[in-house]
Parts: sequence; C-alpha cells; structure tokens
Amino acid sequence: MFLGRSMGVTLAWLAVAHAEEARPVTVVTAERSPVVTKLELTGTVSARHRSRLSARTSGLTTTMHVDAGDRVKAGDLLMELDPELAEIELAQVEGQLDQARIERDEAERLLRVGRELAERGAFPKSDADSRESVVESRRAAVTQLEAQAKHQASVVERHRLVAPYEGVIGERLADVGEWVETGTPVFELVSLKDPRFDVQVPQEFFGRVRTGAEVEIELDAYGRRPLKGQVAAVVPVKDPVARTFLVRIEWSEAEGGEAPGMSGRARFHFQSDEPVVQIPRDALVRSPDGGVTVWTVQEKEGHSVVEARPVKVGESLAEHVQVLEGVPEGARVVVRGNESLLPGQRVEVRAETP
Repeated sequence: MFLGRSMGVTLAWLAVAHAEEARPVTVVTAERSPVVTKLELTGTVSARHRSRLSARTSGLTTTMHVDAGDRVKAGDLLMELDPELAEIELAQVEGQLDQARIERDEAERLLRVGRELAERGAFPKSDADSRESVVESRRAAVTQLEAQAKHQASVVERHRLVAPYEGVIGERLADVGEWVETGTPVFELVSLKDPRFDVQVPQEFFGRVRTGAEVEIELDAYGRRPLKGQVAAVVPVKDPVARTFLVRIEWSEAEGGEAPGMSGRARFHFQSDEPVVQIPRDALVRSPDGGVTVWTVQEKEGHSVVEARPVKVGESLAEHVQVLEGVPEGARVVVRGNESLLPGQRVEVRAETP
C-alpha cells in the first residue's frame, strides 16, 4: 500500500516536471584533445659569460682604470702593472737584435764579394765557402734574437690587463700598490649580452622537457609582460639531493633590463601524447557523498531532456577536467543551469559552444 502510494507520488512529480516550462541551459560538446599540463618553477637569470680575470704576470699594480659597476667593451684597458724591468730587458734584446742584423748583413756582403773574386780566380774558393757558413751562423743568431724579442714584448704586454668581452665589472679584487702574482684574480667581469634563465626541474619531468620547447618567463623585478623563451639546453646531470636537473632557457625579445641574478618564474606547458575527453569544471555537480555527476542533453520525442551521468574525473586542467569514465566524446554537457535539474526534465538550449 505504502509502496504504491510512493510510486504514484513519484510518477505524478515526474509528470509535473515534464509538463513544466523547459528550463534554459547552456551546453558544451565534450571533445577529445591532448592534455596540456602547466608547470611553474622559480629560477634565476644567469650571464652567458662570468669570468674572474687574473693577472698574466707578477708585478706591482700601478694603475686601476675601472671599478665595480663600470661597463667596459672588449679590448678596454682595465689594469696596469709596473713594466719597467720587463721594458729594460726588451730594450736589451732589441739592441742585441739590431747588432746581430748588422753582423748578418756584413757577412752576406763579404760572401757576395768572395764569390765574385773566386769566380775570377782572385780569391780561394775554400775561403768563399767558409764565408757562407758564417752567413748561416749570423742568420741563425738573428732568428733566435727575433724570437727572444717577440717573447719579451709579450712579457711587457702582459703587464696590461684588457677586457676579453663586453660587460660590467662585478667586483674589483685588487688595488693600486698591491703586488699580484700570476693567476691572481683582480676583477670579476660579467657579460650582460644575451642572458639566460636557469631553472631546476623535478626529475619526474626529465623525459618531457624538450630542447626548443616554448617557455614563458616573468621576472620579479619588473612584473612586466611574460617573455617568450625557448629551452636551449637540458643538462642531464641530476642534483642527488634535490632530485632536479638544470634547464637553461634563452629568449630573443630581451628588453635590456635583464640582469644576471634576477629571480623570476618559468612556465612550462607539457602536452600529452594521447588525447582525452575534457569538459569544463562548471559541468560537474558534486553530491554530499563525494560522487560527481554531469548532466547531458538528449533529444527525445522532439524535446531536449537531460540525463544524469555519474562520472570519474582525472587530472584538473586549468578551467577543464579530464573525464576518465561516464561522458563519451561528442556528448552535449550542461555547464549553466545545472544546479537543480531532474532526470528527464525538459530544457531549452539557449547557448551552445563547441
């Protein structure tokens, strides 16, 4: 008796639901497309070149031409050491070289005269041959002294330190009056041209980061529009503690203010190999017991009616979710007006987006 009355009430209630005015809804078509996963990581702008410039010889510092913060170009003079002793040695070698050239020229003249006289029989041929050996000896002496002079000129030049590339002096490590040894760092030079952005990426993404992949970069110091970069290098050496690996990003639309050491964020977009069904988050109706339902629109007897479909959702994809079970590709899913629908209720599709 009670069961019969309950069924009667339910049928009557459904009849009213069918008879009432169609409820306006907005629907979308469930589509199968690749999943795009976003990964945002912090990183740091790094210089393409960062060098500790060292003295190329030992000596007393006499002049410092630059200081920390100064911008320099390739070839600019940065520092000078006292070259006096080296210049004296160079002058001595050059004097010896001049004397050797004079002796060589004289030996060559005597050889020519001896050969001319020997051809006329007025000079012993053996003496002419001995003069030829003297010429060879004088020429060898000139060659040796030329090498010594070149070496000593290089020693003098090593008392001057010049910038190997354009950049900014990050630090000055010596001062006038200090004695520096060969290899002693005296400046830190940092290149500002074509900086890079370095991030440490978790190891689980190692197989998904590809060289040439597009990446968005935002620098904290400026808060400006994202820079469009590309992965330039993936360093396959993991940090054994953090379980990360280095990814180096380059960008072509630099705005001139990207300085090494600046912090920022890099956004990676990873696309799945297999497409999956995706629907907007607004299509999901969650019940108190934890279940998730989606309302789909069906055509029956010339009317649009709704049907409740329990679904199993997967990964969240920004404004969409991945549907593992319950909604086939091509289904028309309600995203607006689904708050209090009833099974079989008539609806009016006011808007439909693909």
